[in-house]
Amino acid sequence: LTSIGIGAWLGTIMLFNVWGLIWPNQKRVLGLVEATDEEKATAKRVAFLASRTNTVLSIPMLLFMHASVRGLPF
Repeated sequence: LTSIGIGAWLGTIMLFNVWGLIWPNQKRVLGLVEATDEEKATAKRVAFLASRTNTVLSIPMLLFMHASVRGLPF
């Protein structure tokens, strides 16, 4: 039960990264929202770091969720 909860929290963090950081900043980078070149550079870096964080969190999330199905002690 604990492992599925940890996996769910990691997934929730990833969801908020996408909604709160990645997508708004990607809209600036892609030109869907008006932004100066400096703002676009900052938005690019923030979106990159949030995406990398999600990539790093995805492996433990999957392992914790899989452990709950298999009954492994994590």
